[in-house]
Amino acid sequence: MSALMEPVFAIPAERDQPSYPRSFVVFSKASGRESGQATAVHYFVQEAPGGEWKAAVETWVATAAAVPLDTENVGKFAGLSVQLRKTAVGAVGRDAAGAAALSPTADADRAVCGRFADSMSFTTPDEPESEQFAPGPLTDEMVRELGERAKAPKLKGLVTYAFAHEVTGPQLPVLKLDNGTSLVACPLLRTEKVRGKDAMVTFTFAEGTDSSALLDAKGKKWRSSDAELSLTALIELPPAGTPGPAQVASCNCLEAQLLEVTGKRAD
Repeated sequence: MSALMEPVFAIPAERDQPSYPRSFVVFSKASGRESGQATAVHYFVQEAPGGEWKAAVETWVATAAAVPLDTENVGKFAGLSVQLRKTAVGAVGRDAAGAAALSPTADADRAVCGRFADSMSFTTPDEPESEQFAPGPLTDEMVRELGERAKAPKLKGLVTYAFAHEVTGPQLPVLKLDNGTSLVACPLLRTEKVRGKDAMVTFTFAEGTDSSALLDAKGKKWRSSDAELSLTALIELPPAGTPGPAQVASCNCLEAQLLEVTGKRAD
């Protein structure tokens, strides 16, 4: 995508969305950040004829720009710690009338969301690897970083984390980009379970975290906790018939949005 000064609307032709729900996508910049690579991506969905258009997913992606991506500022800019691949995604493909091109293999393309969910689901200390995704900060390195949470000095390997992911939310459009790749949005729900390895092990929540605030956990010890979190991955698939792994373009996997948390106190 070229540098974006104004929002870019990716609205599919009506013939490509003959039934409901219908969707479109908007790529936009924040004021003062027009020349940077970090670009907001919003997916809007209309469930029924005449219904309201509602924002279903908000995430970020790197697009081409004069100023390189500053990964240290992405979290502040996005309002969430969304990790972005530095390589920009391509521009949205267009038909002769200017409508956004959709992937003709959208259903098959969306299956990558389930494969990504599986690749991110594990119980420490195991750290699975997947040849279906290109290695790097948004795949195998992200799994290792999640696994490191159970190896913190205070925990000394006495606590295990179990990460389970499943695909959730509405079915979103799969955009065909001008380089032949497909851009798939994957809304995911994470269930995160923390357990002491035996009945005597306890742990505490770091002050200032959302989990600590929701549980009023300051100064208290816990034996287990269960949390549900929301996250979104944008995945770029190679052109049909082209071998090679999928590329994760962005994900807030390390700072997913907490929805709910419960826990078992030690006293």
